[in-house]
This record gives sequence, structure tokens and C-alpha cells, in this order.
Amino acid sequence: MSLRPKHVKLIGAAGAAALTVGAIASPALAAGEETADTAYTCVTGLGNASVAASWAVDQPPASMVAGQTSKLGTTVTLTLDAATTQLAQNGLMWDHFNGSITTTPTGNRVGNNITIPMTTLGNSSGSTVSNATGKTLVKPTAAGTYTLKLGNLGLVTLNGFDASNASLGTVTFPNGDGSIGPCNNNAGSTTLANASAQPATVSVSKDKSKTATTAKYVGKKHVAKGTAKVKGAKFGLPGTGKVKFILKKGTHTVKTLKGKLNKKGIASVSFKNVTKKGKYSITAKFGGDKALKSSSGKDTFKV
Repeated sequence: MSLRPKHVKLIGAAGAAALTVGAIASPALAAGEETADTAYTCVTGLGNASVAASWAVDQPPASMVAGQTSKLGTTVTLTLDAATTQLAQNGLMWDHFNGSITTTPTGNRVGNNITIPMTTLGNSSGSTVSNATGKTLVKPTAAGTYTLKLGNLGLVTLNGFDASNASLGTVTFPNGDGSIGPCNNNAGSTTLANASAQPATVSVSKDKSKTATTAKYVGKKHVAKGTAKVKGAKFGLPGTGKVKFILKKGTHTVKTLKGKLNKKGIASVSFKNVTKKGKYSITAKFGGDKALKSSSGKDTFKV
């Protein structure tokens, strides 16, 4: 097997774990810090890489609004066992490394933005211990109770060096060609908890929404097109579900159609056979969803 960095999955795994550690580190922790112990496994061509991580995260705010992001100071102690350390040393010939990890937060998993300091491989009786610092990212996407859970690691970037501090290249985990995959949480997800073993939670309320509406008339086809873009008024989450479009001529309702919002929160409909002269309007009504309150918008056109 080639020893080029992009083919060495072992280090990517170890680095991923190390990066994870950093995501949870912070110089000063709040009085109500949340903690968790996680274990990660990265399957590589050289063998499995195992990483254990102990997290300490600042206490989250008691309440948030859907779409809002909270960045919590974090410290993590990352441990690579002896076998994983040897794989890293022998596979890439690295003496020490540093790096970063970026994990996008989701509606049911926290994210990470971590910096891994320069760490010497085999610095603890053959194993490797790295103390990283950074932020845990919380971004609820629905109203209700959000529980802080750690999932898989995201994008890990590791920079290797030899004993003279000469660069030996960079490994990303996962990489673009698929030869190095993700580093997975062995438990699937791990809940952060306080000193009383109570899960770390946030009460989440809905954001107000904005429905930006446009109406366009295509005379040659006698078609009126209505488009609505729905998003959170303050934090910008795209709307989900359907929008009701109402075509009116003056105060008279001509027709009503429904359009489904796409991933960007945009829905469109076409009203056909619009031929009578006059002033028209299209009103788009969004009824709300799990994250956003209802809203509506209106635009006019002439035939």
C-alpha cells in the first residue's frame, strides 16, 4: 500500500478523534459544564483506528430560537491507543501533528469547530494524548426540547511533521476520492450531561417567518406565475411544507393553488388561462412548520 497521506486512513482516524477533542475545549468552563465520554472507530486500509475522547462543554443557554446558533467553549482530552499510535507512526512516518475538525450542527446533533495543538505521537506510555480546544455548536431546527448529543466527526484535517519539524503532508478525513471515510461514534450518539447526570437540554421556540412573494404575468402564454420564498425572520431557516397561493382579480378570488417548498424554502405555481384585462394579485400564505410561525406575502400584476 502506498504511504502517501491521502491513502493512510489510520492517521485520518486518529486525527479526526483528536480534532473532536478540540471542538469541546475552552479556556474557561461555566459552572454548569456538560460532560461526556465518547469512543470513535475509523476503518482504514491499515487497520482500525480507535480514539477515546472526554468532553467538557460550557452550559448551553436555557432557551433558543429555531435556527439560532450557540457556540459553547469546549475542552477535550483525546487518547489514541498504542495500536493506533503505531499505525500513525509507521504508516506516515509522522513524529508529531496538529490539525482541525469541522462538524456541521444538525437538528439532532451538535457540531464542532476545533483546533488540535501540536501533539507528539506516543507521548503517554506508547499511547497518544492530545488536549484540544474549540467550540461546540448548537443549532436547533425545530421548536421543543433540544438535547445536546455528540455524533460522528465531520471534516478532519491533519498536518504531519517529522522529528526535525519538516512537513510530511496533510491528511483529510474523509477525503474526496473515498479512500478515507468518516470517523464514527461507536454508540451512534452520546448525550452530554451535567454533574447530576441530567441531559443537557435547551428549550426551543419558533422563529417568526417572512414570505417574500413575486407575481409575474407571461402574456404570450396567458400564465400568471407566483413564487414564494419562506425563511425565518431572524435566523433564516428555510420554510418547509406547502404554501397556499391565491389569485385574485380585484377582490374576486379566481383560483387557489398549493406549492411545495423546496430545500431552499422556495415554492412556485402557475395559474393558466388568465386572459381578462384588469389588476390582479397573488397572495402566498405559509401556515408555519415545526420551526417557523405563519406569514404571508402579496404581489400584483396587470393584464
